[in-house]
Amino acid sequence: MKTAWAKAPGKLYIAGEYAVVEPSHPAVIVAVNRFIEVTVTPSDNNFGQIHSTVLDGGLASFERTANGIRIHEEDPKAAVLIEALQLTELYLQEQGITLPYYDIVIQSSLVSADGRKYGLGSSGAVTVAVINSLLQAASVSCSPLHLYKLAALTHLSLNSRGSFGDLAAASFGGWIAYSSFNKTQVQRLYTCRSVTEALNESWEGLMIEPLALPEELQLLVGWTGSPASTESMIKNIAQSGKPMDYEPFLASSKACTLALLQAFKQQNSQLIMDLIRKNRELLLAMSRKKGIQLETPLLENLCSIAENRQAAAKTSGAGGGDCGIALAWRKNRPDRLLAEWAAAGITPLSLTVYTLN
Repeated sequence: MKTAWAKAPGKLYIAGEYAVVEPSHPAVIVAVNRFIEVTVTPSDNNFGQIHSTVLDGGLASFERTANGIRIHEEDPKAAVLIEALQLTELYLQEQGITLPYYDIVIQSSLVSADGRKYGLGSSGAVTVAVINSLLQAASVSCSPLHLYKLAALTHLSLNSRGSFGDLAAASFGGWIAYSSFNKTQVQRLYTCRSVTEALNESWEGLMIEPLALPEELQLLVGWTGSPASTESMIKNIAQSGKPMDYEPFLASSKACTLALLQAFKQQNSQLIMDLIRKNRELLLAMSRKKGIQLETPLLENLCSIAENRQAAAKTSGAGGGDCGIALAWRKNRPDRLLAEWAAAGITPLSLTVYTLN
């Protein structure tokens, strides 16, 4: 085992939120240049340590037992880390590799100076970075697809309600078209087969394809300063109203996002912007029907300011806080839009698209 370092980017949803939780319902996601960075070093102890600001105490120790990896300090935030370690070690054992104990240091730039999350998918990025760093420490190469699948199996083991789109963005980078897989099928695979076999199988419904934003458009991001929980927002949507009430939204969102993917492929800037606006309308109509506040006053103002400058804007991700995005014409001086956001109490984030080397 050698010392290894890996990083994984945060993400922003551009379109297809909520519907993407259902298999085969597409979304557009972009990886951005804020990262989780992970360093793994061999340990001389008969236990391992995790150093991370993600954890409540900043430090957690772990050891291997007959029932898997056990953490010494009770910390709910450590669950995804421990599951990632456990799954990766199992995968490595299937390749004939047993790791000694190791120490992990996790650093994040997905939070503000005062520790508030931007809503860029920190749990997804940390999962991908931890898995990737362990594989590198063991000198095992891994494709972006297999890295995504290992991270997805980690979150599936924790019964996550999410779409795992953040894992796809963190694994592949850039702009991507994404749709989630059939969780029942993959859960059955994972239960009945080895990890390696589960990775090599085709996952029903899964799509991860690269996209490119037309050069004449620029992605702008504004942060409202109030965090939102994707998991709890999805839970609220699921628990409100009858399931059949949701079907028209799912169908409309799928049609809108499929049209958006075509517009990206055709590099049709005006159609891309029109469909971003359409997706916003669909999300707002669904949220009103469900009695959920998707756009806070600040997010609504973010969109209004952008629209007044001929940009197409909407919430990004779960809504209810966090970030809003806008696609603006470069010829229309996007810096002026950013200045208006700042004057309205919205923090412009200087994010750029992150692509893998």
